[in-house]
Amino acid sequence: MIIKSMSRKTASFAQLTAYMLAPQGARIELAHNLPAVGRDAEGVVLAFEDNFAQLPKRANGNALYHEILAMPPNEGVPKKELIAALRKMAERYLELRAPEQLAVGVIHAETAHIHMHLMISSNPVLSRKRVRLSKNEFAEIQRDIEGYRLEHFPELGSARHYAETQSGLKQRRNEQEAKRRSGKASHKEILASEIEPIVAKAKNKEALDKGLGELGLTLYRRGRSVGVVTERGRRYRLATLGLSKVYTEAMARIELVESRVAGLGRERRSRTLDVERSL
Repeated sequence: MIIKSMSRKTASFAQLTAYMLAPQGARIELAHNLPAVGRDAEGVVLAFEDNFAQLPKRANGNALYHEILAMPPNEGVPKKELIAALRKMAERYLELRAPEQLAVGVIHAETAHIHMHLMISSNPVLSRKRVRLSKNEFAEIQRDIEGYRLEHFPELGSARHYAETQSGLKQRRNEQEAKRRSGKASHKEILASEIEPIVAKAKNKEALDKGLGELGLTLYRRGRSVGVVTERGRRYRLATLGLSKVYTEAMARIELVESRVAGLGRERRSRTLDVERSL
C-alpha cells in the first residue's frame, strides 16, 4: 500500500468533496468523527467549514489534508475483498493519524490501483489549534499500516514500501512471528485487553488514573500522542495498542459530565445568591 499526504492552505472543502465523489458509483465510505446528520456531500462540507471556522486566521496555515491510500494491482483477489481490506486499513489509519479530527473517505475502484481519497481537517473537532504531524510520526504510521496489512491481509502479498529495517516494524514483525510460533497473545495484546475496560468504564479522570495505577501504569501525553508508561519506564502509545478511539470517546464523555456538573454548580450558587438577596 502507498500512503500519500498533501496539505492545502485554502479551505477548498467543497471542491475536494466534489472531486472525490465525481466517478460514477463513488460514495462516502468513511465518515470519521462526523455527525450522523452530516454524512452526505452537503453535510460534509458544512461540517468541515464549521470546524475550520474555529481556527484563528493565520498566514500559510494548513486548512485541510488530501491523502490517498492506494492498493497495488492484485488480480488474484476479488475486487470486493480488496475494497473491504482497504476500508479496514483506512479505519486504522485514521485512528492513528487523526483520532480527533474530521475525516471523510471515498474509494475509487475504477482503476487498476484501487485507492481511497481522504479529506482530513487540520484541527481536531471544534479546536482552535492545528495538528502538526512530523515526518517521523507520519513514517511511523506508514510502517504501522504496512505491518497491519501484512498481519491481517496476507493474501494481498508481502511487498513492502516502507523501511522494514526501522525498529518499530522489526519489533512488530518479531512479535507476530513469536505469536505464530507460540499460539499465545502478544504482550501488547494482553496489555490492551487490560487497559481497554478501565478506559471505557472510567467515570472521571481520577477513576481512570486509579484504574491504570492498579496495573502499574501512568497516563502520559507527549505532543498529540497519548500513552501509558510502566513503572520501569516502558512507554506504549494508545494508538499502537489500538485504543485511540476508546480513549477519545471516554474523554469526550468525561468532559461532558464535568461540564454538566459545573453547570449545575453554577446554577445552585446563582439560586443561593437569589435567595440571600431576597431575605
